[in-house]
Amino acid sequence: MEPDPARSGTRPISPDSGALIGAIEERADQERARLISEAEVRAKEIQAAADAACAQIRAEGMARLEHELAAEQQRLLGEARMRARAEGLASRRALLAEAFQRAEKEIQRMKTGPGAAAALASLAEEARAAVGNPCTLDVSAEDGRVMASSADGRRAVENSLDGRLRRAQAAAEPAVARRLFGGNTGSA
Repeated sequence: MEPDPARSGTRPISPDSGALIGAIEERADQERARLISEAEVRAKEIQAAADAACAQIRAEGMARLEHELAAEQQRLLGEARMRARAEGLASRRALLAEAFQRAEKEIQRMKTGPGAAAALASLAEEARAAVGNPCTLDVSAEDGRVMASSADGRRAVENSLDGRLRRAQAAAEPAVARRLFGGNTGSA
């Protein structure tokens, strides 16, 4: 026996049902196409936003790296300048030391050379002028040194070629320091 459609709650499929199912399927296809289209648009928007965010992160990273690179370049340039200055100072000091070594050799030559007597006479006259008359002179031709003492012993002056060189070095040091260190000699 066949079930009674009135009792089962189901209705038999009518011939119009096929058209209705076709319309529903068409509507579902249209809805699916619309959703896919909206999803593709949204995906493109998300991709564009992600690309923009990546570009901004990349630009910020590059800017940070460029800043760090510039700072490192400045640091290295400063170090190079300091090394160059130190090397320049060392060269100048070496030249100065060489100049004073030459002066010492010249003094040694003067002590025993043809002008030794004239140099000692000049030293003696300077020493005598410094202590005044009367005075006692002690001359050492070997050392190129003259010692003058006042008659009462209160004043004594040593005048030598070596002493002149030391005084010249001491007098030259501030000027040399200004030249080497740019005026910052640390003296008051």
